[in-house]
Amino acid sequence: MQRLVEAGTMHEQSVTIFPSITPAATTSIVTGCYPAEHGIAGASWFDQQREEIAYYGDDFWVIAREGFGEFIRDFLMRLNGDRLTAPTLFEMVERTGRTAACLNYLVFRGLSAHKVSLPAALTALPGVPFTGTVEGPSVLSLGDFVGPRTPHGRPLAEKGGLFHRFGMDDASTGAMLRDLMSEGSLADLTVAYFADNDYRSHKVGPHAALDVIGRVDQMLAEAFDAGGGLDEVLRDTYVIITSDHGHCEVLADAARSEIHLDALLANFRQAELARAWKKADEIMICPNMRAAQIYLQRPRPDIARRIVDDLLKDPRVDMALWRSSLIEPAATGYTVAGRRGVLSFERSTGGLAAGSVADDVGTAWSWRGEPATLDIETSDGRVRFNLHPNAFERIAGVLDLDKAGEIWVTATPGCEFQVPGGDAHVGGASHGALHALDSYSPVIVAGPSPVSLPRHMRSVDVAPLCMEWLGIDMRYKVGEPR
Repeated sequence: MQRLVEAGTMHEQSVTIFPSITPAATTSIVTGCYPAEHGIAGASWFDQQREEIAYYGDDFWVIAREGFGEFIRDFLMRLNGDRLTAPTLFEMVERTGRTAACLNYLVFRGLSAHKVSLPAALTALPGVPFTGTVEGPSVLSLGDFVGPRTPHGRPLAEKGGLFHRFGMDDASTGAMLRDLMSEGSLADLTVAYFADNDYRSHKVGPHAALDVIGRVDQMLAEAFDAGGGLDEVLRDTYVIITSDHGHCEVLADAARSEIHLDALLANFRQAELARAWKKADEIMICPNMRAAQIYLQRPRPDIARRIVDDLLKDPRVDMALWRSSLIEPAATGYTVAGRRGVLSFERSTGGLAAGSVADDVGTAWSWRGEPATLDIETSDGRVRFNLHPNAFERIAGVLDLDKAGEIWVTATPGCEFQVPGGDAHVGGASHGALHALDSYSPVIVAGPSPVSLPRHMRSVDVAPLCMEWLGIDMRYKVGEPR
């Protein structure tokens, strides 16, 4: 990785989306847009059309209760089916006649049909038997579920089975990337996903998980060597290394780190975790680690106001976010409330007019309230975000989604939301919130020509950057507002 930095460039603070959590954030990387456009509202949300919970969390017991079969169908078919409402890089690239490859990336929708095979260890579980096809790029690997072949027809090396997360771990991804490069078979666009650092960081924290990064570095070295060496690869290939979110350490004392949302909102009748509405329910909590979205079955300003008040009674709750019309029906825009005050903001339709400010990518916003709420500073017609980078665009980017909960809530650093049946990452690390610790990722780029990254890089700029290198038009350019 250091050699790539020396051959190219690195941006140390690329800003992810909100919620800064894997299903939504990986989708933003591969589509170039926010949840309001791509439709993936986090790791857990309520799908009103189906009247069911979409759940892509890492909690074994919730998955087990819902049934592995349903989880697999949801992951393989729905996440990359009608839940996803924006085109992926794989689709956009292959529509031009070019080729694309996906190695274990979670969001893979493409133009080619691939048969799904379930590992034997899973077929014995109740409700799991599944046959069908998924739509992906011409080369698609989904561990043991979809086994790819090189363009020459040779099966790619995989390290599958139960101890390798059914082929979805780093060892499998690294081996497949090495095989593609050894044959000179990289597609015009290849996306390789290394997820072990996230799993390990959740358990032990980001610093103790650095050995995982070392192993990925070694796998990349082996892949580049198989392709003739790093210098040879960079003669005609651009390489991007990034992540979908940051990691915030979670305190080891559960009494301090776990925020029990069911207890905070005990005054309201709550839907059961990962279950649809019952008639008497008032609210539904969909946890997203250091963020959560709260749905109201019958939204009313008085109920919403009481929910926000109850949430903010706990000093470990950082802020609550909602569309302003939820509590003030005639209002427009978005409202943030926290221990430091209340702030409302909205896009300025007439551009940068008197009283409005421009963010880092040039979007004009008008705002009112206490700037300390979001720790913003304004001067000379510009707004600067400190603890919550690019906050206006990121908040609007999820609250504009019709599937999002009426109220979002975020936790202070060191803390994570806990609900019955869930499993917090006490003593490890977590993410999902607006805070800088959850939000920054490095971006390393190198290739056959000098690369200039935007001063204010965002994860939604990765897709248009790839398209720019491939000479393919995309509805967004690098650095443009969303």
